[in-house]
Parts: sequence; structure tokens; C-alpha cells
Amino acid sequence: MFSFTVFGQSESYKQYSFGRKVVIVIDPGHGGTDVGKPRSKSYYKHESDLNLDIAFRLGGYLEERVNNVVVKYTRKTDRTVSLDERVEYANSVNADYFISIHCNSLAHKSYHGTQIHIQSKKFPTSHTLAKQIDQDFIRAGRKSRGIRDRNDRGHNLQVLQYTEMPGVLVECGFMSNAKEEAYLNSGKGQTYIASALFRAIRDFENKRPRPADDKRYPYYRVQIGSTSNPTADLKSKKIRNLKMKVDPHKEGKMYALLVGREYEKKVADQLAKTIRKKGFKDAYVRRFDAPKVKTATPVPEKKVEVKEAQIAVANTATPQDSTTSDKKNEKLSSLHFYRIQIMSSVDDVELNKREFKVLGYPVFLFYDEESKNAYKYQVLVGKTYSKEEAQKILSSVRQKGFPDAFIVTVLENQARKPHKQLLP
Repeated sequence: MFSFTVFGQSESYKQYSFGRKVVIVIDPGHGGTDVGKPRSKSYYKHESDLNLDIAFRLGGYLEERVNNVVVKYTRKTDRTVSLDERVEYANSVNADYFISIHCNSLAHKSYHGTQIHIQSKKFPTSHTLAKQIDQDFIRAGRKSRGIRDRNDRGHNLQVLQYTEMPGVLVECGFMSNAKEEAYLNSGKGQTYIASALFRAIRDFENKRPRPADDKRYPYYRVQIGSTSNPTADLKSKKIRNLKMKVDPHKEGKMYALLVGREYEKKVADQLAKTIRKKGFKDAYVRRFDAPKVKTATPVPEKKVEVKEAQIAVANTATPQDSTTSDKKNEKLSSLHFYRIQIMSSVDDVELNKREFKVLGYPVFLFYDEESKNAYKYQVLVGKTYSKEEAQKILSSVRQKGFPDAFIVTVLENQARKPHKQLLP
């Protein structure tokens, strides 16, 4: 048997197309040291591996059959990825949808079927997407265990609570049920589940009229205190015993310590009450509205009359003249060049690979230690002061295997030294 890979193939063979560019982040739950629900037999897979299998099948269907879609994964291997990292990644790529894949488990071994979680049934897009997935699961012969939101569960799911796009967490079946565990481990079962998810996403994106956008503002957080040294305070025993995600929010020279992110005031009030009982007596609820977009007001030009004496002084100014020096500094501070970012990574990247060598341009690896994003390594290509030349490089690297590449503008006086470099 022979396998052929075709490069540069036209996308005309694809059956469907979205009317806009759609970025979908698929999140295979658990991974690495966190296997989720362990397998019951040695020839089965742990939940983390099943989640990855189903995620790849879903992503494959989307990429093979739909034009105008970009599929990204929070992990592609069996590695540990924190909830914070999953949320930060989905938000950083401006995803249009977030699909988290999981398998269920209960003490009652007779339970079987699928269940879909969302943040709130008051979020029109997420709720309608969840209903579409539920319908397609039923058409595929799966038993529906319904759609649950934060109020149904009585608690939040962090990957739905903090992501900024419509999202669902899908429980594909119960590993605690012997028959269903076998189904989840089978090629047929995974195909049915992934194809149902694919059809639901495809049909939902092309649905007209579209549901209203999820209303994520205002939201409410509970402030438990403030500090000038968040690094030290977050390590305190009192905060660690809280066992909640605590975010330092800079306000002037101080940091507000915030927990929770609720979309209903009554839920935030209850959270504040619970936190006060845990020793934070001054905890209170804060409201966060959508950030206002500031528009610059154009300043009318002023006509300045220049006298002959002033011209004479200007013409005789020496190179050391402070005004000239200021202008030079101002020009230097605005000088910039362009590079093309082709990828980012959580782990170190080896540049001495064919995929980088064939690009024909210098390749640089930068490491951003201070970044809050988990993807601290960035791979960039080339260096040019011409925007036109940057566009040519961008087109070239996209054709050579990096379709998500984009142009980065770098100020000359803020340029960083590369961690590694590959010079052709």
C-alpha cells in the first residue's frame, strides 16, 4: 500500500464553506500527569487519550471538508496543560468557538449518553450551539443527558467561565458504563461522536438568522483585598487555603486581589458571602463593564508665522543644538522594521529542521520570560524596513507550510536579542 501527500492542493474539493474566517479551538481535556478517568482495562485508553482521539477526528473533519476554517488545539500530545493555559490560549488567538472534549464517569454504572455544559443558558450563541450539538448526538443514536449551565451544576467550569468566546464542554459518554467505555474506545464510536460534533458546528455556523451574541458584560468579581506585592501575598497560607483562582489586578501602584467571574449579581453576592466566612471579612462585589473604546480627537493645525530673524537663527544652529537632538531622538524612537511570526510554542523549538530551512529567510527564536501567556517561545522570520517586502515574505512562508503567519512591527529601540537563530 502506498500513501501520497499532495502539497498546494486546491480547496475546491471541499464540500462546505463558512461565510467568514472561523477560528475554532478544540480543547482535549486532561493530559500528561492528569489522565482524567482511568481506563478499566489495560487494552482501553485513559480519558485523556480518548479526548485527544476524538478531538483529532473532529479537527480532521473540519479541515478536510470546510473552507475558511482554522482549527487550533490546546494540546496535540499527551502533555499537562493547566486550565489557565487553556483559557489564555483560546483568548490569545481570538477564537470564534471553544470546544472542550471530555468523557464522563459516575458511581452509578448504568448511566450512559452525552451531556453538554455551557456557562449560561442566558448566552444565546453558546446555548443555541449546545442545542444543535445535542440534536446531532440524538440523530447519531446517542442518549441525551441534557444541557447544563452554571446554575444547574452549582459551580463554574473554568474553561467556560473565563474564555471570551462562545463555548461548550462536551461529555462524550460514560466510561463508568462498561458498554459505553467499549464504544468510546472503538473507531466506530469515536467516528459517530466526532462526525456529530462536526455536523453541529457546520450547521450552526451557517445558520440564519444567527442567535444574538453572548452578553459577557457586565460581569462581577469579588475583591478579597489589595496589596503592593502580589507575588508574596498569593503564596500566603490564607490565600492558598481559599483554594480558588486569585487574580492580581493592577490599579495605580496597588493590586486588587480578585476571585470569581460571574455574570449574575446574585451569584456574585453569594460568592462574596462564602468568602467572608473563610476569613476575608472585607470581601465585596465589584462590577466590570465593557471597556470603552477611546477615539482620538483630531487637533486642528495651527498656522505659525516665522519671522526672518528666527529663520536666520535656525540656519546657523550647530549639530549639537538641543532642538535638533530632540528631533533625532524622536525619529529614532519611531523607527521600526518588520518580521513575520510563523508560530509560538510552550516548549523550546529546534530551528535546525527542514520546515524552517526551506523558508529561505533568516529564522529567529525569541523567548519572552515575562509573558503571562504559556506560549513564551515565538518563531519569527526575516527582517525588513519595507512593508511591501514584508508582504512578500508573508506570502512566501504561508505557501511553505505556515498559513497562520502574520506581520509583526518592531520598534528599533525595543528590538530583542534572539534566543536562537538560523541563517540560510
